[in-house]
Amino acid sequence: MSPSNNRNEIFQTILGILLLLGCHIIAMIIIFALGYLVALHYRSGSYAGLQVWIIGSLGFLFWQLLYVIPLCIFLQRKRLIAMRNGVVIGAALTALLNGGCFLMLGGWR
Repeated sequence: MSPSNNRNEIFQTILGILLLLGCHIIAMIIIFALGYLVALHYRSGSYAGLQVWIIGSLGFLFWQLLYVIPLCIFLQRKRLIAMRNGVVIGAALTALLNGGCFLMLGGWR
């Protein structure tokens, strides 16, 4: 493998991680917008919007599976293996970070 090919593979892996980060940002915007709409619907004295935000953030590990798996299949079919690997690396890091935060909040007793 030539050095330029190795650099290109590293660049593609970083692009995959950044692609997943963009998908995470879009997913978080959708979760917060959904919580806001639920809060507007129930209006006074209800914590329904807050419940949507809490469930959405604590269960983000599972929400990301809705777009990570199809994205990996799409990148595999396009033969962008290094970018797919970056998406998988980013998803694993997200799962570890989310799991650690969940444990710190007392989700496991």
